Amino acid sequence: MAKSEADVIVVGGGNAAFCAALAAQEQGASVLMLEAAPEEESGGNSRFTAGSVRVVYNGVDDIRALVPDLTEQEIAITDFGTYTKEQFFDDMARVTQNRADPDLVELLVTRSFDTFCWMRDKGVRFIPIYGRQAFKIGGKFKFWGGLTVEAVGGGPGLIKMLTDAATKRGIEIRYSARALSLIYDGVRVMGVRVRHGGVESELRSKSVVLACGGFESNSEWRTRYLGPGWDLAKVRGTRFNTGDGIRMAMAIGAGAARPVRMADLRPEGEASAAGRVQDPTDHQGRRQYDRGLRAQARRSERGAVPQDRRRVQ
Repeated sequence: MAKSEADVIVVGGGNAAFCAALAAQEQGASVLMLEAAPEEESGGNSRFTAGSVRVVYNGVDDIRALVPDLTEQEIAITDFGTYTKEQFFDDMARVTQNRADPDLVELLVTRSFDTFCWMRDKGVRFIPIYGRQAFKIGGKFKFWGGLTVEAVGGGPGLIKMLTDAATKRGIEIRYSARALSLIYDGVRVMGVRVRHGGVESELRSKSVVLACGGFESNSEWRTRYLGPGWDLAKVRGTRFNTGDGIRMAMAIGAGAARPVRMADLRPEGEASAAGRVQDPTDHQGRRQYDRGLRAQARRSERGAVPQDRRRVQ
C-alpha cells in the first residue's frame, strides 16, 4: 500500500537523492522518494552523465578498494598514479574561480573516498575509465586528469544500481510525482504537497530532503536570474529540473546563498533544438573528445584497452 507518511521524504530521483534516501534508511528511518519524471526518464541529470567520479586516492590500493574485481593483470599493466587532496582542492579553486563555499569544498574533497566506498558497499560498482582517461605509454596504461573511475553503465547504469539498492532496502519510489509545496506551520516543515496521477495530496513526514536539481530547464527562471536571451538556450540533460525545490524552499523563507551568476547550460545540436529528449548514452562531448584522443593516440602510441573493460561507444 502506498504510504501517506514516512519518517523522511526525499524530493528528487538522482544520485544525491538516492544517497540521501539510503543514508536515512541506514539510520532506521522509513523513506519515501518523490521523482517528478516517469520511470523511463528518472534520475535527473545523473542519468545524462558518463558516470565518472572525481575522488581522492593515493595509489593502487585505494583504486582496488573502489574496484574490488580489479585483476592482477590489470594492475600490472596500469599506472593509476594518485589524485591527492591538494590536487582536488586546487582543481576546485581553478574551475570555480575560488567562488565555491569553502566548507562544502572541504566536505567534498576530504570525504570523497569514504563516500564512494560507502556507495560501493550499497551496491554501486565502479570500473577504471580505460577508454577515455588512459594512454598506453612504455607498455603501461597511464591515467591522467584525476578522473580514474566511473560507474558501470555510465549515468543510466548508476541510476539502475541506486534504484536497485533503494528498493532492496524497502525505500518506496513514486514516479511522475511532482512536489508542489512544503507543508509548513511557521516553525517546522511537516511534509510535502504532491501531485501524483493527476491527484493532489498531502504527505506527512518528520523531515524533508530537497534533492531535485536546479532550474536549468525553466526558461522563465533562466531569463529572470541569468538575463535576456537565456530563454533561448538549448539545455542538455533532464527536462524536469525546473527549480521546484528552490521555489518551495524560498516560499517558506529560505534565502539564496549568493546571487546567481552562471549556469551549467550547454548548447546542443538539432536534436535538442527540436525538443527531443537526448539519449543519455549518446554524449556529444564524448564523441568530440574521442576524436581528440584518437589524434593524440597516433602521437602517444596508445595500445588496446583490456578486453573486459571496453565500453561500446
